[in-house]
Amino acid sequence: MREADEQTSAAARAAQARANLVATLRECGDLAAAVESLEGEDLLEVLTYLDSLRFVMAESGQLLQGVVRGNVS
Repeated sequence: MREADEQTSAAARAAQARANLVATLRECGDLAAAVESLEGEDLLEVLTYLDSLRFVMAESGQLLQGVVRGNVS
């Protein structure tokens, strides 16, 4: 792959990682009221969903950090 193509690919991955991270962070904020007010199975469902969002945040955050540091091509 040519260097320009690699840079374009890295920029696209960074943009997607940023979009995923922003959307997930907003969703976490929206779930705060649910965590505050729900009980029992409903709360457990929200907590389980939050665990899945943590994975998206970790993966997207690591990729974005790599791009910002120049470690991803």
